[in-house]
Amino acid sequence: MDKRIGRKQIVQSGIVALLLFSLIWQVWENEVGHEEAPQFGQESQLSWYSDYIFWNPPIEAGSGSEKITEHTGVRIEYIIPEDNGDIRLSLMMTNRSMPDIVSVSDRYMIRHLVESGEVWKIDELMETYLPDSHLLTDYPEDVKEKLIHRDGGWYGLASNLHSEENKKRYGQPDAFWEEMQRQKSDYGIIWNRALLKRMGISLNQLGTEEEVIAAFGTAQDKEITVNGKPVIPLLVDGSRYQRTTLQVLSGFFGAETVDGQGGYREGILTEEGKHTLRFLNEMVQDDYVSPDQFVMTPYQVKRTLNSGQVLCFVGDIINSGIDPEEWVSNGVILSSDGAKPVLPDACRESRSMTTFISKSCENPEAAAKWLDYVTSEEGMAAYLEDNEWWPLRNDDWYYSVKQEPDEREIAWKQLLCAYVRKPETRMHRPLPMFPASNQRLRELETAVNSYITDNINTLIMEESQENFERGFAVFIEDLELRGIRELETLKRDFCISNAGNA
Repeated sequence: MDKRIGRKQIVQSGIVALLLFSLIWQVWENEVGHEEAPQFGQESQLSWYSDYIFWNPPIEAGSGSEKITEHTGVRIEYIIPEDNGDIRLSLMMTNRSMPDIVSVSDRYMIRHLVESGEVWKIDELMETYLPDSHLLTDYPEDVKEKLIHRDGGWYGLASNLHSEENKKRYGQPDAFWEEMQRQKSDYGIIWNRALLKRMGISLNQLGTEEEVIAAFGTAQDKEITVNGKPVIPLLVDGSRYQRTTLQVLSGFFGAETVDGQGGYREGILTEEGKHTLRFLNEMVQDDYVSPDQFVMTPYQVKRTLNSGQVLCFVGDIINSGIDPEEWVSNGVILSSDGAKPVLPDACRESRSMTTFISKSCENPEAAAKWLDYVTSEEGMAAYLEDNEWWPLRNDDWYYSVKQEPDEREIAWKQLLCAYVRKPETRMHRPLPMFPASNQRLRELETAVNSYITDNINTLIMEESQENFERGFAVFIEDLELRGIRELETLKRDFCISNAGNA
């Protein structure tokens, strides 16, 4: 692909998809629709929306989902869009056709749902329709307090439930799984074992930034092929790269948003943040990363990883679709400027979600009964029969019941724990939940993040180091016009005054 054409396509890639929504919405809405309220003795049907595109819950006979239906009398219709999920959910809210159950990861969508008045408070739902629910007595208070602090009320249930209080309830898991839970990072860096062997490179030769770049150059210079196709030195995580690949690289190069005094720093304003963007720009300039990678769908990323052509991947490992026994991780790339790597919170868990019950639900009693059961040990055990993960999984319970690991699970542990196990890695200082009530903070955050999302591709595609430096200076100036310095100050003050609430 011509680089100039590729760069232009990156900048303009979303326009057609966005325009199509307005044309197809009415037909799609009519198809989804809400079921009529069931008569006595009939099976209820509830719709469950999730923006987690990698979740593929089985629904066939004998599955855990079917067992839950048999116990609760509730059958679930899953709505899991392949892309643009937030836009679709916003349209559903606008058209008053909210799904009955909503599980979302995007913090802006979470805020939108809470402020819309369209979702139940969990305690009000249960006290009204199922006052003896275990959720009213055994949901961990430390988790609930954080949710209330973030949302202004207990509106949702957290995924990957883990806390000190919750852990005491289920006890310590076996050593293997305790280490997995404590050390794993869903995002990171992995290398193709077979290609490293062909190139004669070992993991201990992939420690520093210079060594990693040299390995990319070797793959390119030797014109190594797989099934007649050239090796791809580095693959980024497709259209999701800003949330995954950039998070990983910024951690490798030491970009930390909480400083030694407990104050907040905007990562993009730090030298380490600039280093991250410059590194990725150099990868594009040197043809180690092709422009078309930045618009790949998750399916295309998975297919490319499984082609055998990719030497190195940086991004969401847990959802990469790989065979873990064919890959190995060196943990981190050590920065050329000597900065120590830090593990960002965003890398630890790729599936952090909150689940809500919609007030549009025509059968809230059924929703309450279903929610109570699927969060119980019996209900979670049913789901575990055919799902390793689901949006309401209680991680402390999950790891406490895990059995002896097999070879595949051992391979996954090497990939997922390598980042944390690297001796140089520092853990990111915890951030408090910024309150939804601070209107000015929210406005600035929206303006700044929207600008970064819309313009960072252009910066990464700059064709020379000089162009990158000029482009970065303009990039920062434009962010300052949108209030990034004020935003940083507001967050810093909040972090310092709420250091004990992280």
